Amino acid sequence: MISGNPTPKVVPIRNKEITRIKLIRAVGEVVAADGFRNLGVNRVARAAGVDKKLIYRYFGGLHDLVAAYGQTVEFWPSAEELLGPDRELIRKLRPHELMSLFFKRYLRAILNRPNTLDILAWEAIERNELTKSLEEVRVRTALEFFELMESDPPSDVDLTALVLIMVGAVNFLAVRSRIHRTLGGVDLHSDRGWERIETTVDQLMQGLLDK
Repeated sequence: MISGNPTPKVVPIRNKEITRIKLIRAVGEVVAADGFRNLGVNRVARAAGVDKKLIYRYFGGLHDLVAAYGQTVEFWPSAEELLGPDRELIRKLRPHELMSLFFKRYLRAILNRPNTLDILAWEAIERNELTKSLEEVRVRTALEFFELMESDPPSDVDLTALVLIMVGAVNFLAVRSRIHRTLGGVDLHSDRGWERIETTVDQLMQGLLDK
């Protein structure tokens, strides 16, 4: 009889990928429901219906699993989604047109991601290493979009501060729409309400950047 360690069981690639997808989706659902502070491998594994050991085997741990979720289009729109098929046309837009287009497409993209809106709500009151990995994804996507801006905005406009204010406003309105039908008299559950906001975004960007 030959002694020694038994031959390790080989997991078929298809089964491994299915399990990875289950875990990635589960961590998004758990964070959306319960936030980051109570997030743990046991909770995610139960939600995915798999052994928690697989989180370490396939991702190395909870942090990398959250980071993997952050890379999915289920969580965050890619630059390709925000740009659409007209990348070269976008390059020719003036700064105020490009900025306005970004925020309007960004708004519509996150409105279609309810789990993302719930996670953004949690991020408003929680911050740790797990939230940072999701923030990095958002920054990269925005930078890739704005790299298409070929003409400079007015020198007296603090573009970084402007983006910060606009992202904060868009996130706030989108998140609030999860629990409020109207806000300040604007219907956040109708296309007409969001069209009012998009028209105002156009006006703001033109007033600040079209000089």
